Amino acid sequence: MPVLFSLICPTCGASLQAGGTTRDILCEHCGNKYLLDQKIEQMNETEREHLSPTVTYSNKPGQWIKVAGVDVVLRKFSVEKAGKERVLFIEIEYENKTSDPLKYRHDQWIVYDKTGYTYEAVKDFSHPHLYKKEKIYLGMTRVLNPGMRLRGWLAFVLPSESDIECLQFSAGTPLKTLEFRITDQQ
Repeated sequence: MPVLFSLICPTCGASLQAGGTTRDILCEHCGNKYLLDQKIEQMNETEREHLSPTVTYSNKPGQWIKVAGVDVVLRKFSVEKAGKERVLFIEIEYENKTSDPLKYRHDQWIVYDKTGYTYEAVKDFSHPHLYKKEKIYLGMTRVLNPGMRLRGWLAFVLPSESDIECLQFSAGTPLKTLEFRITDQQ
């Protein structure tokens, strides 16, 4: 009979139960799925109490999610026509809950399409028509001191034929990722 471990969801704080031989966990409460770097039974008690998934899979904007010590939320996203360009706009926010300054970069975000191509956010100086009063550019690199928040927009110019698979955020050493499964129809 498999040994079950009581865990806490790293996103919503709900109680979870999972078998010790698994590396995948699904939270029925918030809907996020987690991939751990090792089996639960191989973790020590502190690691089980404070899960730090290798990958967090989400499809719900509006949730604060911790990725390698970084608190981030995807506020909203939309695929729009901007002139002749097809653009994925994302509004994101960070909060520094640590006791040290943290550096955030626009290139921590990347879009994957279903054929494996990737797209990076364009900068405000190369595409000023995409960043206006209602969509203020997040910036290339920002440093947040403890307790500070940062909120802004990123724009990804996409080929008209691309079919978006996911939006990915990466941070930390070792690298941890957050993947939002999004489509043009959401």
